[in-house]
Amino acid sequence: MKRLISIAVLAACCAAPVAAAPSTLTLKASPTVVVYGGSTTLSGVLSTQQAGQRVDIQSQECGSPAFKKVTTVTTTTGGAFIYAAKPTLNTNFQAKQRKVTSPTAAVKVAPVLTLKKLARNKFSVSATAAQSFVGKYAIFQRLRTTKWVSLKKVTFATVAPTTKPTQVGSVTFTIRMPLRLRIRAVMPAAQAATCYLGARSKVVRS
Repeated sequence: MKRLISIAVLAACCAAPVAAAPSTLTLKASPTVVVYGGSTTLSGVLSTQQAGQRVDIQSQECGSPAFKKVTTVTTTTGGAFIYAAKPTLNTNFQAKQRKVTSPTAAVKVAPVLTLKKLARNKFSVSATAAQSFVGKYAIFQRLRTTKWVSLKKVTFATVAPTTKPTQVGSVTFTIRMPLRLRIRAVMPAAQAATCYLGARSKVVRS
């Protein structure tokens, strides 16, 4: 009799339902560094692998105290989801599905730095981002053999009218130099402040 009771208890234990593991969310950004105006692809997977599930994409921009909902995407085959984001300054992203939140994916943004030759010995540098760089400076450089040499600091003085939130700070300057040298402009990270990376322009000819 005792043997039968033990078997019955064991069978009852084995038949007890096993609690399902809590669902999880992954999230990654590619690339993790973009130039202002560029985009990054946010992608992740819901561990239940269910399609048709709604997932909120949230962002926390540099200087913001909290995450805010950007959009809602729907999972596809295998629980995957994807979203193309265009951060305007350094931003943290996360995905949320009901009470489940993904780890944070950080994306850094660099201003667009543009160097132009306007005439012989006359140049302009502009910095495009979602904040003004008036009062900040870039460094004008030339390539000497294999080394970049700094020639002049140029301070952004004006902001061109444009569509918000974009702001374009610029400066025009003159410097005497030979023709056909390789030149560029560089904005140090300290001048880009905390919400942007440093930047450098494309190389042009003097």
